[in-house]
Amino acid sequence: MTKETRMETTPIAETNCSRIGLGTWRSAAGCGGTDEAESVRTIHAALDRGITLIDTAPVYGSGGRRKSSASIADGGRRSHAFVATKAALDWKDEKPFRNASRTRISRDRRFIARLRTDVIDLYQSIGQIRTAH
Repeated sequence: MTKETRMETTPIAETNCSRIGLGTWRSAAGCGGTDEAESVRTIHAALDRGITLIDTAPVYGSGGRRKSSASIADGGRRSHAFVATKAALDWKDEKPFRNASRTRISRDRRFIARLRTDVIDLYQSIGQIRTAH
């Protein structure tokens, strides 16, 4: 006998999203992640189990064109997902950096289109990481 568990949610903006999220960084090319098919299965399994917070970014995989994040839209799943992404990140010398130029923002729009959505639920701005000495 198995006991069904419910995913805890928390309010963000005008919706409730799962307290547990799936980060897709490891799904991206060049990030040491899994292959495309495994990434798609992982995203679908998370959504099927009630994980609605899916975190992605156009900068993952050095800006590669992975289709796994677009799988959020497969089978009507987008309506059950809370999509979080980063704004204005780019790559230089194999490291991400902040870039809010018009060109970078335009590339972000293409990324959003590749997600097969017209709405991003949460934009995150990543600041500079500072370490204590």
